[in-house]
Amino acid sequence: MTESINNIDNAVEITPANTTIAVSNEVDFAQMVERSANMGEMKPLITLTVEYIELEKPSEFFDGIFIGFQEMNLTDKQTGEQKSLSAARFLIDKQVKINAGAVLVAELNRAKINVGTPLRVTYLRKEGNTKLYTLTLLG
Repeated sequence: MTESINNIDNAVEITPANTTIAVSNEVDFAQMVERSANMGEMKPLITLTVEYIELEKPSEFFDGIFIGFQEMNLTDKQTGEQKSLSAARFLIDKQVKINAGAVLVAELNRAKINVGTPLRVTYLRKEGNTKLYTLTLLG
């Protein structure tokens, strides 16, 4: 099976052989009706619900394919103030995972990592309230 990821405007497109499944604003109703008749034959391809991935101990790591950034809206529990954070998105074992570590996001931006790049993200250590990470290209 061939899978391709397209993250333009946060749309995810999965293209298995002989089939195109897209989550986007464009809808082909006739195609949807046809596909609905074959739902029992379809197999799960990818989980689109995002989960947060947290590395807790130094030397912990995850391997994933970088698929871009997204904004996370948070509410400060003490002040009630709304904040927006940039989070890195990774595809890990057919699951979309995010991490909003400021150093991780900054390093991905600084290194100009392209969407589709396989990476190992390793938690190095904590300095104050800041977690430090290393990025390693996989190939």
